[in-house]
Amino acid sequence: MKTKIMFIILFISITAMIYALESVALALKVKGNVELAREENVSEISTGEELISNDELESKEDSFAAIKFVDGSSVVKLFPNSILQINAEKEDGKLNKKSFLKMGNLWSKVVQKTGVFEVETPTTVVSVKGTEFLLTVSEMGLTEIFTFTGEVQVRNKFDNKTSSVSAGNKALSTGETELEITEIEEGDIDEETQEYIEEEEEEEELIEPPKVLEIQLQHPSGETKIIRIEYE
Repeated sequence: MKTKIMFIILFISITAMIYALESVALALKVKGNVELAREENVSEISTGEELISNDELESKEDSFAAIKFVDGSSVVKLFPNSILQINAEKEDGKLNKKSFLKMGNLWSKVVQKTGVFEVETPTTVVSVKGTEFLLTVSEMGLTEIFTFTGEVQVRNKFDNKTSSVSAGNKALSTGETELEITEIEEGDIDEETQEYIEEEEEEEELIEPPKVLEIQLQHPSGETKIIRIEYE
């Protein structure tokens, strides 16, 4: 037990040296094989793991990840065979989220007045406030946006025009034409994607470890942070 505690304290010391890497999101739930690329390192991510800006998540076949930003503004579900780069920074007391979906499917529910929430794709920039939506990017780079509640602002990179996509509507961006907005019809969303959307979000206690060592660190700026380390 003492050896484990000494190892944990050593780990905390190293963590304190790199405290500048501020966490911006938390992996609420992970199923299957989801890889985390951080700088030059690639590893499998697990439930409860913290994420920092510029982290890239790649979900493999039959794999899934749900993440929540630390400001509590939004839950993002990344579906199988998808790649998402997370970008976020604090400004005026709010966390501005500007991520990039390279390919695959992403569902999110965003709370109003909680900082910028944008997701860029190869053909669009999607801005969201108080909205539930689905974003898909095909292997060919085509982008589709499905708005379930609220309203989504979509800037089409082809002509740099911004359009509103209200609840019950979808938008298609090919990267070579104007944005096409139509009503969502039955069958537009495949059954597998619909099942992932409807899957219940896990309660926070599911990611609480049975044993935790808490140590408070202080940044040179005066800001403090509590590090929680699991151990058996």
